[in-house]
Amino acid sequence: MSEDLRALAGLVQGASGIALRDVQLDALRAALHRVDPQLEPTELLHDDDRVRQARRLERLVDEVTVNETFFLRHIDELVEIDWIAAVARAAAAGRRAARVWSAACATGEEPYSLALLAAEALRTVRPAIDVLATDISATALAGADRAVYGERSLRLLDRARRKRWCVTDHDGVRVGEQLRELVRFARHNLVRDPLPPVGEAPFDVIVCRNVLIYFDRPTVARVVAALEGALAPGGMLLLGTADRLGSALPKPRARAAPVPRPGRPRTPPAPHTSGERTRTAETPQQAAHAAFETGLRLLSDGEAAVAVQALRRALYLDPAFAVAALQLARGHEALREVGAARRAYWRALRLAEDAPSPEARLYGRVGAADVIAACRARLAALVDA
Repeated sequence: MSEDLRALAGLVQGASGIALRDVQLDALRAALHRVDPQLEPTELLHDDDRVRQARRLERLVDEVTVNETFFLRHIDELVEIDWIAAVARAAAAGRRAARVWSAACATGEEPYSLALLAAEALRTVRPAIDVLATDISATALAGADRAVYGERSLRLLDRARRKRWCVTDHDGVRVGEQLRELVRFARHNLVRDPLPPVGEAPFDVIVCRNVLIYFDRPTVARVVAALEGALAPGGMLLLGTADRLGSALPKPRARAAPVPRPGRPRTPPAPHTSGERTRTAETPQQAAHAAFETGLRLLSDGEAAVAVQALRRALYLDPAFAVAALQLARGHEALREVGAARRAYWRALRLAEDAPSPEARLYGRVGAADVIAACRARLAALVDA
C-alpha cells in the first residue's frame, strides 16, 4: 500500500508540482478517500479509463491543494507594489491598463485585494489595471468567481473598507462590482502550462505567494525563471516571504521584493568628554543582527560554509533568533549536511511556534507563520533525503 501511495504522490506531483513526502502519505490517503471513500490508490493508478482517471486526479489535486488565504494577507508585502509607476509604464508603452497576474490565487481574496489596493493608491474606482487571477483548482476558482466570503477571509478588512468595497446580501458578504470588474479568472497550472498563460501578453506585476514552498527545488527554479520571463520591461515579480525563506530561490533577474533586511539599530553619537569621543558598546542583539546580515549576504553569494559560521554566531548571541536558525538550516542544506539542516529547521520551527501569534514579527517583516510554513515545507522535503 505504501508503494502505491508513493506512486500516487508522484502522479500528483507530475500534475501539480506539489511534492508529497512519506510523512504526508497518510494525508494523501485521507484526501483520496474524500474524493471517493471506496477508491484505492492502485485503482486510480491503473485506471484504463483515461478520462475518468484524469477527472479523479483533478479532484485529488483539489483536495491536497492548500487554499488558506484571506483579504490583505501579508499586506506588508503587497505595499511593495508601486501602482502609480506600473500604470505610468503601461501608458508609456501604449497600453490602456497595467497588466497584473495573481498566480495561484486560490479562492480569490488576493486578486480582489490587489484591485482594492490599486484603486486606493490611484484614487479612483476605475484604476487602469487588468488583473488576471489563475489557479490549478477549479473548485477554488468557482468560489473566487462567486466572490462571497465569510468572516475568516474578511477579518483584516476594516468597517470602512467593507462598506466601500463590499455588499451584504442573503448569501453573505460579496465583493462589489467595482472590484469584480477589474479581475478575471482562468484555470492555469504553474508547473505544466505555458508561462505566461496562452494568449496573455507580458505583465507589469506578477504576484505568486505561498506556493513555491510546496515544489521541489528544480521545479522552483524553473517556475521562477518562467515567471521572470513573463514580465514586461521594468515589471515586478512579488514572491511570498515564506517562498523566499524556504525555497532556496535562485538570484532573481527581475525586481522581486527582497527578503526583509532591517539595518542594524543606529546608535546616536555619544557626547565628547575631555576632547575624546566615548564609544557605546554594541549590545548582543545588535551583534547578532550584524552576524545574521553577514551570513545572509554570504549565503546569497554562494559562500555557504562561511555563511554557516556567521549564522551560528548570530544564534549564539541571540538563541531566540528564529530567522537566523532558518537561514542556518538553508546553509547546511547548501552544504548537503542533511542532519544539521533538519536540526536547524526544527529549532527555527520551535522558536517560531513559541511566538505570541502567527502574525508576530520575528525579524523585520518576517512573520512567525512564514517561518513555520517554510520550516515545515523543508522538513517534509528532507524526510527522504
